[in-house]
Amino acid sequence: MRLKTLPGLLVVAVLVWSTYAVFAGHHESRSLQPALQTSTPSQSDPISGVWDVSFMVNGDAHPATFDLKLAGAKVTGTAFSEHTGPGTVRAGGWWSEGTLSFTLDFKKHESIVIKGALKEGKLVGEFTTEGFTSNWEARKK
Repeated sequence: MRLKTLPGLLVVAVLVWSTYAVFAGHHESRSLQPALQTSTPSQSDPISGVWDVSFMVNGDAHPATFDLKLAGAKVTGTAFSEHTGPGTVRAGGWWSEGTLSFTLDFKKHESIVIKGALKEGKLVGEFTTEGFTSNWEARKK
């Protein structure tokens, strides 16, 4: 009699396991959805991403690119322009209450101090380098 109930128990075990696998897989895919949504910049992280930048120098706009990353209030990233070459955000860059501040370091150019804020979907502010202060703005790509 034990041998006759063993196949029945096997069928029940397989059904229970497959039902669990279906529901666990459904739950798992739902739990991944928020992780996918948080990997893209949101209103809580409006800084991370690639930005087209314009530095105003003597009335002319000089293009550059920022690739910024936000982790908490800490800003890291890189910059590039034909004038400066590649640069990096020095440790100590931050984003707080809508205000941005960091220093860019370059191998072949003096550092550039960046200060700005997010206004109407773009970053705007002042930069200082080589004893010169002017305006800049950036739009996210």
